[in-house]
Amino acid sequence: MLVVEVANGCSLVWGAEAVQALRERLGVGGRTVGALPRGPRQNSRLGLPLLLMPEEARLLAEIGAVTLVSAPRPDPRELSLAVASYKHHQEQGFQEQSALAAEARETRRQELLGKIAEGQAAKKQKLQQDSVTSESQEASGNQAAGENGASASQASGEQEEAGSSSPQPGPSDGVALLPRSAMLVQLATARPRPIKARPLDWRVQSKDWPHAGRPVHELRYSIYRDLWERGFFLSAAGKFGGDFLVYPGDPLRFHAHYIAQCWDPGDPIPLQDLVSAGRLGTSVRKTMLLCSPQSDGKVVYTSLQWASLQ
Repeated sequence: MLVVEVANGCSLVWGAEAVQALRERLGVGGRTVGALPRGPRQNSRLGLPLLLMPEEARLLAEIGAVTLVSAPRPDPRELSLAVASYKHHQEQGFQEQSALAAEARETRRQELLGKIAEGQAAKKQKLQQDSVTSESQEASGNQAAGENGASASQASGEQEEAGSSSPQPGPSDGVALLPRSAMLVQLATARPRPIKARPLDWRVQSKDWPHAGRPVHELRYSIYRDLWERGFFLSAAGKFGGDFLVYPGDPLRFHAHYIAQCWDPGDPIPLQDLVSAGRLGTSVRKTMLLCSPQSDGKVVYTSLQWASLQ
């Protein structure tokens, strides 16, 4: 049984496997709202937990797919101890990774020392051969020039010896081997169920579940469940001027085809709202659905699109 933690009206799923099961087996997507450890100040890519709409959480509870629980309020004293413990383990992990990085760098340096020495020896031997050749050629023609060439080759050999005897840089050199931004962090894909969590009844209004009995919630839920039973995926559509975005399949593979607006059968629809809904749906290339549940439990759908006038 999957567990959904509810706090202050927000239904959260913390397990990666649970999120996958909801999307693949139950057709419930939700939306991720958690920040990434290495990118907390951005919202283009989000992670766990998964936030469910109240209609999604209630549907899953009704069909017996999940258990709603009220997450216990954290004790401030226990919270401060947990934060201190987390920081201690983080610093300990950073020190261990820094030591491993220094060891790896020193090992690499030792591997390269042999190649560096071979290259310096070959270069020195080549310089000596070149100096001997130049001495033999110039000695037959000009003895003075030969002496100058010999002194020049001797000076260059001394420079090579000085360069080869110069100390090699150490593994640290006062530079941080591992910046904190490159530290490996452990990403939690689940967390254990709270020991003090108690089951939550979605039929009873409470601080954690304020939706029970509200007319707006009942209206939205009746339409959500009807569309879900028809095989559609749904998500929130606040920025599109509707209640739900309706997808023919997984939102990761399909674009939304409809924007659903929930209307009570007895409520009049102002003409201005009707025109604006039609214009908005056409501008984003989606069909506007006006949804109204009836007394017999059925839902009536009216599609709204702009058509050219001949």
